[in-house]
Amino acid sequence: MTATLTIKSPNASDVVFRVLSFTFSKDAYTPFTRLTAEFEAHTAVPETAQMAWFTVNGFLIHQGYIDTFRITESGGFRRGVITSRGFTSQYLQNQLAPGLYTNMSLNDLMDSYMQLPYVTHEDCDTESYIYVANGSTQWDGIVNIAFKVYGKHPYIRGTNCVMVNRDSSADSFDYSAEDILSQGSERDTRSLVYFWSMEDMQQQHGSYTLTEPDAYYNYIRRSRYFELDRRFLYEPQKALEFRNKMAMRGWKNSFFTYSGYRGEDLFDTAVLGGTSKDITSVRIAGSRSGIITEIGMYSDKFISE
Repeated sequence: MTATLTIKSPNASDVVFRVLSFTFSKDAYTPFTRLTAEFEAHTAVPETAQMAWFTVNGFLIHQGYIDTFRITESGGFRRGVITSRGFTSQYLQNQLAPGLYTNMSLNDLMDSYMQLPYVTHEDCDTESYIYVANGSTQWDGIVNIAFKVYGKHPYIRGTNCVMVNRDSSADSFDYSAEDILSQGSERDTRSLVYFWSMEDMQQQHGSYTLTEPDAYYNYIRRSRYFELDRRFLYEPQKALEFRNKMAMRGWKNSFFTYSGYRGEDLFDTAVLGGTSKDITSVRIAGSRSGIITEIGMYSDKFISE
């Protein structure tokens, strides 16, 4: 296993640790990378330790805050465990002041409101408006603008780069039958909704509705009624489409595993058996036995439309 954990502290030198085991994950709908790493604590972890950098097979895949770390000693061997989330996780914790924001672009939203360390973003300067309700986060605003302007859901590429469109540097990875350790598919219908209805300006239902065929075909008859969504005042039907797509995120997935890690990232292309699909999740697990990577490929309305 080739994996390196670097722990950074503002008041001490960086410390590099030998990794004993780890799990890492990222997917198209989670706005941060996740890491849990067990390491040999050959030297003390600084009390001021704040950040973790993680590299697998020469690829830097994680830069984030240290959420927790624990050091234990037994039989003269010191072992540490950290959990960490990418810096973009703070977008879920920063709230925006309620109100209407006009002439707002993704660039504005990420550059003018609580800039985050080590975070970059795609250049998206097309303007729209957002309505911020009480308790809405900065990520809510990013998701809202991305859908209005591009009809897409934002995602994290690299360690902490917010993207909406496909990166020009996206790569393609070919896998042979001999590479594959396992493969399969899964479905999760727990969030699917069949019927949506939104109030109009007179607080009446009936003008704005939407039905979802995939929910119906799966014998799901859930219904949702909600107030007029001020985020979509000029395109009220979009409020229903947005909620429906959010409910269907990642509900169908195909996946495979292989030994090692080649540097795959979100919205690279996986080619297997002559079929090409977008990579929408990457999960890596490592131990003394080696590294296993799982590549996921969602099939839902944000990905396929």
